[in-house]
Amino acid sequence: MTTSIRQGSFAVRPGRRWVRLAGLPIGLCLAAAVGACDGGKPAGGSPSATSASAPMPGQGPRGSVDEAALAAYRGMWQAYAKAGLTANPNEPELARHATGQALSTLTTGLAKLRKDGEVIKGGYESDPHVVAASPSTEPLTVSVQDCLNTTRFLTYKAATGALADNIPGGNRAVRATVVRDGESWKVSSFGVQAVGTC
Repeated sequence: MTTSIRQGSFAVRPGRRWVRLAGLPIGLCLAAAVGACDGGKPAGGSPSATSASAPMPGQGPRGSVDEAALAAYRGMWQAYAKAGLTANPNEPELARHATGQALSTLTTGLAKLRKDGEVIKGGYESDPHVVAASPSTEPLTVSVQDCLNTTRFLTYKAATGALADNIPGGNRAVRATVVRDGESWKVSSFGVQAVGTC
């Protein structure tokens, strides 16, 4: 199922293995099967805000784990898009869906946007799915893969509303690691590849 949201921003630095997410370069992560890495990967989502730890009715334990991980991933991008409208690194929803390196990457990038007088606007489309879980019984780590369409998810000058740069959006492969954090699931790392990678 493809979901979309109308807020946010990404930009690729041409010829490099770095992506600019909200003004912050993030190294791409080429991770193991579960996607463990220190880099950064994005995903988008639908506006429904169900608890990332809530089990889904009618599904076995693994199905509810997958759904909880996907809810955390989607929630992170919804919170990022919301925060991007005003470049607010203190948006409380960010910490609800992200932790560790992922949360640090998002808040640092938003702080840089604010310092530079830029905001994130537009819509993105996302269709994430689980590609691995570890351990296989009662997983604690889930790897999510996505093809994030950032064609209209761009950075603008807050004062004028003009585009901040001429770096186009497009379809970008994304991989995220989602971990159990107490009773909930949160994105701990994510990485984004260049336009045209999916």
